[in-house]
Amino acid sequence: MSQPLKLGFVGTGFMGQAVHLPNFSASEQCEIVALADLKERQAELVARRHQIGRVCASHEEIAADPEIEACVAIASEAFNQRIACDLLEAGKHVFIEKPMSRSVAGGRAMVEAAERSGKLLMVGYMKRYDEGVLAAKQLLDELQESGELGDVSFVRAHCFGGDWICGQVDIIQTDEQPQGFEPTPTPDWLTEENARKFLTFSNVFCHNLNLLRFLLGDKLTPITASLAHEKSWPVTFDGGGYPISLEVGSLPAYAWDEHTTIYFDRGWLHIETPPPLVRAPARVSLYKGGQTHEIHQPLAPWSWAFRNEAEHFLECIAKGSEPRSSGADSLQDLEIAEQILRIRQKGGTS
Repeated sequence: MSQPLKLGFVGTGFMGQAVHLPNFSASEQCEIVALADLKERQAELVARRHQIGRVCASHEEIAADPEIEACVAIASEAFNQRIACDLLEAGKHVFIEKPMSRSVAGGRAMVEAAERSGKLLMVGYMKRYDEGVLAAKQLLDELQESGELGDVSFVRAHCFGGDWICGQVDIIQTDEQPQGFEPTPTPDWLTEENARKFLTFSNVFCHNLNLLRFLLGDKLTPITASLAHEKSWPVTFDGGGYPISLEVGSLPAYAWDEHTTIYFDRGWLHIETPPPLVRAPARVSLYKGGQTHEIHQPLAPWSWAFRNEAEHFLECIAKGSEPRSSGADSLQDLEIAEQILRIRQKGGTS
């Protein structure tokens, strides 16, 4: 059996502690040998909890360590470019959270750094690793190949949020106020108001853009974008032969309200994605119409998309294969988000 990968970890914020540290710590494919955060006292406490032997004051210290082969860097998208580029240029494989950056230019810099270094850059779009989503993707591909339900006629993606944590919180927080480095700026063509909308849209709803591309094969050309209301933002796309409606917003609901439906001439495929911190797969329903009517509800194995995602990153390093949510692929979500804001800034129609 090969030795576990030597892994560095950057960031002890909410997602780092609630999701990524537990999953990577539990994997037999890696050993976390160092933890870095600008909040030194918090880093010491978190390292003690997860039995990590070494605490570093910055990501540069991890980048300089020749023993470390890969790094999980869970920071704000405002700092991803600096952190990821430093680590990639130091010869580390890198996993970061979505969105990649606050601009296409920032994301492109990371992709180029990965290409120069020959190392993997993976972005944490966990819905691509959800067993229910993968089952739905297989069904969709089969239906499109067979033509059993006709052609795709319409796609509706919906996310109004709600309680995504569901009580799954056990993190360490200190009151330290560390000094960081300069954040990546938003695109200079955005107005101040639209820059705020861009950051919200790209941070929260990039998941829905990414999932649509994964399911449909990257056919997303924005047509209209109404971001005038503060709590609901409808966007329409040309899907290459059929319309796509993306309706997103915010609602302080008890339940998590997110689903994607792909309509055919004679039926539909419905995917209900779970609250992110709940360890359950998406629920899938397939309706077949025509002379007879049937509903199929395949049950995916119990699993957590975030855990599957962590194992995928480590497996890709071991095999030298491209991640399912690579940096180059994920850059397209930023490109689409910028297109949407350009449409918004021009009045709402392309």
